[in-house]
This record gives sequence, C-alpha cells and structure tokens, in this order.
Amino acid sequence: MVLVSDRGPVTFRSTPSGPAPERRSGSVTSLLDRSARALREEVCWLAPSTSDEDRRAAREGRFDGLGLGYGFRPVPCRAADYRRYYEDAGVRGLWYALHDLWDDLPHDPGPGAAGPGVFGDGAALRSYQRVNRAVAAAAAARCHPRTVVCFQDYQFGTAPGFLRARLPTQTVGFFLHAAFAAPAALAVLPGVVRGLLLRGMLAADVLGFQSDRWADSFLRLSEEAGHEVDRRAGVVRHGCRRTLVRRYPAPPDQEYLSGVFGTREADRWAGTFRRLRQGARLLVRVDRLDPAKNVLRGFEAFALLLADRPELRRRVRFVACLTPSRPGVPEYAWYAARVRDAVAAIQRDHPGVLTVYWEEDRVRAMAALREYDVLLVNSVHDGMNLVAQEGVLVNRRDGAVVLSARTGSAERLRAGAVLVHDPRDVRETASALRRALAMPSHERAGRSHLMRAPLLATSPEGWLRAQLADLVAVRDGTEP
Repeated sequence: MVLVSDRGPVTFRSTPSGPAPERRSGSVTSLLDRSARALREEVCWLAPSTSDEDRRAAREGRFDGLGLGYGFRPVPCRAADYRRYYEDAGVRGLWYALHDLWDDLPHDPGPGAAGPGVFGDGAALRSYQRVNRAVAAAAAARCHPRTVVCFQDYQFGTAPGFLRARLPTQTVGFFLHAAFAAPAALAVLPGVVRGLLLRGMLAADVLGFQSDRWADSFLRLSEEAGHEVDRRAGVVRHGCRRTLVRRYPAPPDQEYLSGVFGTREADRWAGTFRRLRQGARLLVRVDRLDPAKNVLRGFEAFALLLADRPELRRRVRFVACLTPSRPGVPEYAWYAARVRDAVAAIQRDHPGVLTVYWEEDRVRAMAALREYDVLLVNSVHDGMNLVAQEGVLVNRRDGAVVLSARTGSAERLRAGAVLVHDPRDVRETASALRRALAMPSHERAGRSHLMRAPLLATSPEGWLRAQLADLVAVRDGTEP
C-alpha cells in the first residue's frame, strides 16, 4: 500500500553531526502513523518536503531503518510551489470552500483576498498541480500491478487523476479528512478549479468521507455536473468508469489517550481546573484558532448567555485551550485578533469567569477534557472533530456536549449531545449552553453513556483497514 499525505511522520533537522530525524505531529499524521504501524501489509508513506536536510538524508539512505513500522520517503518540492499549493490554493481556496467559510472571512476585496481571488493569476493553481503531479509520480514509481494507493485529504484533490494518467489500471483511493460543504459553497470557486477537483477525485476508485453528510454533498455535486449517480449504492458513473463513495469515520486514538490521561502532568492540570471550578460548572473548549472551528461565535454566545442570565457569572467558569493555527495566512491572523478582542471584552465585563490558554499543550487540553461539565464544539463545518469524541472518552464527570450538527462527530454522538443545528446562530448556541449547564446529573449520565458506547469499538487501524478492504475488493473485482 502507498499512502500519500501532506505531512509525513518524520523530518530531518540539521545538527553538528549531520541530519537528525525528528517526529512530526498533527491529527492526520498521528492517525496515519498509528494506522500504518498496525497494518500487516507493506506500507510506503509519501509526503511533499521542501527541506534540504530531507533531501540530504534521502541521498544518504537515512530514511531506512528508522523503526517506524513502515517505509517513508519525502517527495522534494520547491518552497515557493509548496507555499502556494498549501496556503493559497489549499487553505485560502479549497479549505474555505469545503467548509463554506466565505461569510466568515474579511470582505476586503483588495489584493490577495481569499476565495476565488487566490486563483486569479493562475500561480496558485499551477503550484497546486505541480505538487499533486510530483506526489502522483512518486507513488507511481512505487507501484506494481497489485499495489493500492490512497491519497489523504484535500491537498491532493487532483493527484488521483495524475496517477490514473500514468497507470490507467492502478487501484486508487482518496480520503477527505475535511468537510465537503454543499455544492453552492464550491460554486464560488472558478469553474476550472471546480472541474479539476471533481475530475481528480472521480479518478479514484474509492472516495472516502468522514460522514454521510459530506458523502451526500459530493454525490449532489457529481449529479449537478451531469454524472450518473446512485445515491443508495454510493456510486458515481462517469464515462466508462465508476467511483464508489464511502464513509469511513475517523476514530479517536484510545491508546494515545490512555497514555496521556494517566500522567502526573495531566493530574496536575486536572487539579488546577478543579480548583478553578470552585463549586461552579466548568465549561471547556479545546480548539485550533481556525475560522471553521467557530471559536468567535462560541465566545459571543457565552457573553450573550451571561447578559441574559447574570446569575451564571457565579455559577460557571469557562476554560478555553486555544492553539494558534496557520498564523502566516492573513485570514487566520485576522480571525485570531477578533477572538482575542472577544476574550478581552468578556474578561473586562466579567472578571474571573473566563480563562484562556493561547498555546498548544496537549496534556493540559486532555486534563481540561477530563474535568468539563460542559464541552462546547460549535464548528461552522468540521470533517469529523475528534475533540468531541476524545472528550466523551476521557471525561470523568459525565459531562454534557454542546455539538454542532455540522460536524462529522454529530453522526456518532447525536444520541447524547445537545445539538446546535445552525452554528452561525449565536442565540441558538447560547440556548444550547444554558440547557447543558442546567442539565440534571441523571440526564448527563444517560447521555454520556449513549455517546461513549459507539466509540469504544473503534480504532485508527480499523479505520484504515476498512479503506484498504474496499480498495482490495475493487482491485480483485469482488466488491458488491
């Protein structure tokens, strides 16, 4: 099996004694690492790299014998191409479209504006295609006729098409970790970009999504493009080919959570949060500062709740663990500044009610999840949102979960969560928070059980094995 993702598990750094390996983190990277290690099949993982140290390490054979449990090789790319592929075409074009974020971004139409403007002179799209072509070529070089290739996430939306052009009969998969918003959100993109994305994804034999919601959105887009779609079977017929559209919900890594959960550092932070509670209800959120996560409206809803119910100022403590995200992307910097302003206003008007941590600390975040009485997850759109599931698994207080219905996790947790159907509606979110904070203990316990039960049988390796099984069935002609 050949896996392709934007970020690999290892990069090399320069040291006085030569290049030295350094493990990389990230939700997709961690999920793939755990999954690839557990597979019995031989796995080669590929990822683009702009690092001179990686090139040197590859020449010197230093990627061999790293003890990863699978093979890994970087795919060299020019730094300028990578930036335009990742930040411009990827984040400022495709990510915003896939999450339907156009209304949540600055409306300044000036030079460099996000959205269709990033594709204006063609440079971002050309770089996106160059990186996609490079990883497809690297994957093709490692294929024999029975190899299955699986591209991971929106950064490689056109790579299946490049691989198919090189190896017409190869078995190809594509899994989208991100959301896939309604076709109207993609309609803002230039037609050439929409066309390339749709053709590239349909070049895969099996397309995987985090939830039925996102799979259905893709099927509707394919239907609008004139392809024959069987929604019940999850099949798109295009030309002489067909693409299977499937759902593979990503699970939390329970083994990793157990390792973090019981550490002394986690216990220390849990004690801090218990003292902070002081007999009040503890409201928690753990998120990246990404417009898709809707952190700003979460704080606005909390401020509205305090305005409507002043007595809650003594009964609630809000802890937010926020991780900086893509600070070099203008819209992310703009959004982070607005979040900081909202936090400052709450802390000014309601001293002692809100505590915010602005840097990444996974152990602290897990400790906060252990201690919440209410967890807030109000994403505009979210492919899955593992925080909601991690919180359910590690929480010790039968905490309630206020959850956006537009997250992939809502399909797993809806039986017990307090759902927010329109996460852009601040008053609806405030109402959901009020309900969750007032929920009696017996109801919280029952809801926690309903949410926890479907998570216990999941694992990262099962998630990847399900994709591999469907790809092998296509390869061998045994799929239904």
